[in-house]
Formats: sequence, C-alpha cells, structure tokens
Amino acid sequence: MHKTKAAVPSKVLWVRAGAFGDILQAIARARLFKRKFPNAKLTMLARPEFKVILEPQDCFEDNIYWDSRRKHLDFFKCLNEVRRRNFDHLVSVHNAGSAALISLFSGIPYRYGYNSTIESICYDKNVWEWFEELGIDKDLRDVPMIQSSSAADKYSEKLLKDLTDKKLFCITGASKPQKLWPIEYWPEFLKPLLGAGWSVVLNGHGDVEKNNNIKIMNAIGKNPNVLDLTNRLNYDQMCAVIKQSTAAVGPDTGPLHLAALAGTPTFGLFGCTPSQKIGFTMPWFREVLCTCPDAGCWNYNCPKPCMVTLTPEMALSAFEKFTKECCGNGLGIE
Repeated sequence: MHKTKAAVPSKVLWVRAGAFGDILQAIARARLFKRKFPNAKLTMLARPEFKVILEPQDCFEDNIYWDSRRKHLDFFKCLNEVRRRNFDHLVSVHNAGSAALISLFSGIPYRYGYNSTIESICYDKNVWEWFEELGIDKDLRDVPMIQSSSAADKYSEKLLKDLTDKKLFCITGASKPQKLWPIEYWPEFLKPLLGAGWSVVLNGHGDVEKNNNIKIMNAIGKNPNVLDLTNRLNYDQMCAVIKQSTAAVGPDTGPLHLAALAGTPTFGLFGCTPSQKIGFTMPWFREVLCTCPDAGCWNYNCPKPCMVTLTPEMALSAFEKFTKECCGNGLGIE
C-alpha cells in the first residue's frame, strides 16, 4: 500500500550497483539530496569494485557492498544486512531487478526507485517524480561532486611533477565501439597541442586500451611530455590525476564522467549518446559532435560509423574554443 505522506529522511539507503559512470552520477545525486536534507545519514549500496571511489565521498556515512553480478546468492546476506540497519528511507537510482527486490523485502518504510516492469510492486513512488516534488533537479551539476583521498592526491603529484603546467588528461577508450573515437585520430589531435606546450596524460584500462595507447605514442614519437598511465591508476588515483590536470578529453565513458564531476574542464567527443541526458550539464563541460544526422540517437546497435565523421580538425577547432571558455586561455598554437 502506497503512503501518502512521508517522514523527513533520516537514515537512508542509497542504491546503485554499477556501472562506473552511473555510480558517479549516483554520488552526484546523493549530494543534491543532502542539500535538501542535510541531516540525513546516507549509506550507499554498490558493487565492491567501486569501494575505492566511494570511500572518499563525504556525502555517505558508510557503504554496503554486494557483488550482484557474480555472487547472486549473497542477495540474502545483503538483505539481512539492510534489514539489520533499520533504514527509514530507500532511494534506488538503479533500474535493475536486484535493486527492486532489495527494496521489496527490505522492510524499509519509505521506498523510492524506478523499474520498467515491477516498479509499482517494489517502490512507493517513482524516484524521479519524488525528486520533482521535493524540488531536486536530478541533473544539476553546478559544483564539483566527486572527491579524491589525500593519499591519492599526493600520489598524483609525484606522477605529474615532471610535466608542463598545461596537462591534458586523455581518455582514449570507451565501453562500446559506437562511442569510440578512432584511435588513429588521436595523434593528429595531440601533436599540435604538444607543440603548443601541453603535456599529455594517457588513461586506459586493460590490454586493448594499453595497445591502443602504445599505437598513439608510436605515432607521436618519443616525447617527455607524454605520460602513459594505462593500468596504473585505481578510480581514486584517477580522480586525483584528473583534478591536477588542466583539462580532460574523451568520448562518453566512465572516466569522462569522473573528469567532469571532479570539476576539471572537460571536452567530450560525442556521437550516439546525448550528453545533456546523461549528466554532462556542468558549466565547465563542452562537446564536439559528429556530423552524423542521427547524432544523439542512443542506438548502440547502429551500424553507421558516426565517430569517424568527427575529424581531428573539427576536434582541434572546438577544443581551442573550449580552452578559451573553460580554461582561461587558448591553445597557443602559432
């Protein structure tokens, strides 16, 4: 039975299992919630691989971890822990059956979330409708929302100490091929920036991105101002490196969300995904779009090579405008 009037949130379970970019946006929305209810104590329920980025966030009192992808039977262990905590509100920002079932059996009096099939059974109200009633703009990104630890900050200082003052954090990978900017475009984009005094920090994870970044470095040639940090950073350290960079650039992927939410001027290379609908609303974010007429279609099965139409020349021109608007200076290219 749905409640018509809820108590002021005091002890809140905040639910988002993954993925990385979505975890970061969930943190941002938790901060917006805390603006409305500053005395509420929030506990985050997420997958354990995100512990390293969740622990430094001061909007959460603590965290509960459940590997919902690999340890399905731990559902009952997680549920027992949730019930033991005596939360008064549950807020799920994850459209997943596992989150909905945790809500259904949690025993928590007030439950808000969304699910395409069992929402009315598992939640008292759609979470986004509730946010509107509360006057919370779920897409507001007016200040930096993600923190790094002091240990990560010190580590990143050592990593970057030999680079020039202007540092560009480059995110060359993407979770889906439709989002990926062609690897062969990166050297053409980066060479003029290196010539203008920028340093380049290459980010990546896994063997594929490692090999792609090697290709980029080989095409650029030996340069002391190119630093490859592929597979060398956890999420917390990545955040710290980004914070100490002048700007970040890349396609729609988790590390780009991290860059923008950490408050670093961020330049997106976008094609099929609509940036405004996935949290890139901060005033220090700019994007350059491919020329495909269906840009922003959100169709990951589309066979069109839309990102190929976003040329290095287009990216450089838009990046120069971005640096003037968001970084306080131009490229300095003669």
